[in-house]
Amino acid sequence: MNNIAFKQLELETLLEITNTLIEHEHVDDLLQDILIRTCGILDASCGFILIEKKNSDLFIPKAVFNLDEKVLSKIIFNKKRGFLNLLATQQEKFACNSIENIHLEKLEKSFALAAPIMGKNQLLGSIIIFDKELRNGKSDFSAEDAAMLSAISVQASVAYNNTFLLDTLLESKRLNDNIMESIHTGVITTNLFGEIDYVNKTAEKIAHISTDECIGNHYQIMFEKDPDLIVLLEKVEQEVSVYSEQNFLIKIGLESVHVNLTISPLIDDQGEQIGMVIAMEDISYLDKIKSTFKKYVSKQIVDKILENEDLLNLGGQELTLTTIFTDIRGFTNMSEKMDPIDVVRTLNDYFDLMIDVVFKYNGTLDKIIGDALMVIYGAPIYGHDDTQRALLTAIEMQKLLIDFNAGRIEKGMDPIEIGIGINRGKAIAGNIGSKDQMNYTVIGDAVNLASRLCSNADAGQILVSESVVADVEHSGLFDFQKLEAIKVKGKAQEVQIYALSTCFATPRVLEVYDLVINRLLINLSPDLFYHAISHTLDVFISARKIAVSEGIGEDELELLLVAALFHDTGFLEQAAGHEEISCQMAKDHLIPIGFSKAEIESICGMIRATKIPQKPQNLLEEILADADLDYLGRADFFTIGSLLFNELKASNVVNEEAAWDQIQIKFLENHHYFTNTARNLRAEQKEKHLQIIKSKYS
Repeated sequence: MNNIAFKQLELETLLEITNTLIEHEHVDDLLQDILIRTCGILDASCGFILIEKKNSDLFIPKAVFNLDEKVLSKIIFNKKRGFLNLLATQQEKFACNSIENIHLEKLEKSFALAAPIMGKNQLLGSIIIFDKELRNGKSDFSAEDAAMLSAISVQASVAYNNTFLLDTLLESKRLNDNIMESIHTGVITTNLFGEIDYVNKTAEKIAHISTDECIGNHYQIMFEKDPDLIVLLEKVEQEVSVYSEQNFLIKIGLESVHVNLTISPLIDDQGEQIGMVIAMEDISYLDKIKSTFKKYVSKQIVDKILENEDLLNLGGQELTLTTIFTDIRGFTNMSEKMDPIDVVRTLNDYFDLMIDVVFKYNGTLDKIIGDALMVIYGAPIYGHDDTQRALLTAIEMQKLLIDFNAGRIEKGMDPIEIGIGINRGKAIAGNIGSKDQMNYTVIGDAVNLASRLCSNADAGQILVSESVVADVEHSGLFDFQKLEAIKVKGKAQEVQIYALSTCFATPRVLEVYDLVINRLLINLSPDLFYHAISHTLDVFISARKIAVSEGIGEDELELLLVAALFHDTGFLEQAAGHEEISCQMAKDHLIPIGFSKAEIESICGMIRATKIPQKPQNLLEEILADADLDYLGRADFFTIGSLLFNELKASNVVNEEAAWDQIQIKFLENHHYFTNTARNLRAEQKEKHLQIIKSKYS
């Protein structure tokens, strides 16, 4: 055959092989086809293809034609020796016939020809064919055969690398799909144009959507029911940043569901955004667990345990707690006259009412003991206002019983009356029981005393200990009546007790109280020795006492107490003109709480009445003006005066004590109280203070 004819045959053969090999998607099928076509073109009697074993110098047969595979499997092919080493190291990657004789003998063959399968200048495998068949028998391969096999191996290398890459990608995709389908997180991906290109089965289930409906559609079309989600997706697109939302309500499918949501940009190797990943974790099952569990255990305990499983360990710790015990008076006698079903119904109705109040004030329902309740404040969650919330719980319980009993009386049923005992002190809080059954509770002498106080309380009465009074006395929200000390079981000494008589905190006052005190506590300058939280609380208490003495009604008292709380909030910004700043702060916060414009104007008028020189225009303004300077006629005048001196000294207004005395003398001489209550209580003592200061310079 002349050279032109051979070249034409070579080109036609390579074209046919190339067109055939590009059809394969799987490596094993490709290699078998390469081998069979190669043997047919070059009239080889048999052959095999070796492929490198991953992470090894060994090569293993991947395609075999007309050979004993058992014999072939026993031969070791190593890249570091023999014909494979020659193929791997030769400069020109041509076919060779330097097959080891030992291989020929084992396979019972006479002649062989091998060509490399290359990738990135690395030997990946080899095509080996044996014994060219002619009409007159078997013969060795010619130089033209070697050239043809070399050309075929080049095309085979390209096809193998492409198919291997595709096979690897398909395998990776299969693996990725399997992973994505097995996880409990819903995943939706979009491409660069915002079109959805993947939805796993978990996402279908969580969001109640169909993959067929989603794929190819833009997210704005698919998620048009959920504008909040679209806003987050647009942010991720624009800012190329990750956004996470806890307890996010998605509304993209047939039903709405709460999820923990994360939206992340998809970034390619060049750092360019090519799409987004939406990951969602279904938390509706947690809501079901919580809602079920909270029917039996206080929600605070449920939430705390779900956050920290360590709380399930047995054991406890010493904490300072406030404990409430409530008990229905005479319920045993009452229940004897009732059917068992009516007894259970009565208790359930009563407990529904009482336990709602407990949870409203973030109390922990420890246990129900017959017709009694035990409630704790301070475990497992501590609050600086534990005792205050306990007292508010007790007050609301007694108030709710009024309407509850009215309904019972209308139905011809006996009313229910309860006694309440409250104590504050150290106790052990924790899980008590076994590893299989445990109860979160508190034990200790402080808990026992609360129970004893409850036992001594009359119907409708709230008895508290000295520690309770001491813990809330500074707040100005409650008044207590001191009773005779009592002897209680387990105590050698008599216990001093008090009855809660009055609470001056309406819901709106409480909201303002928490708002103002917390802001002052966090943000007030430490150089304000006088205009500190203690002064605000002092004015709050003094205003309340004067107002009660002056006969102010409940509605006006509420406005007065709010004004007292806000009157010095302007000091959060500056001392000069703080009254107007305080008024603006009141306006900013009181409308959302439910105060009308007229009420706010009244409050601001009282705040302005505290400005020196004081010029109150009505009784409420006179009360707050007198309360603001109530200390002038009290026994703690000089103590509080020293705080004001230190504050003025810190701001360089006055530096010498003598100068400060002169300021006080002038101020006391010009000042006068406006209300009858303040004049009767404070005017005489104020005059004595003035004379004491003057005497220092006479």
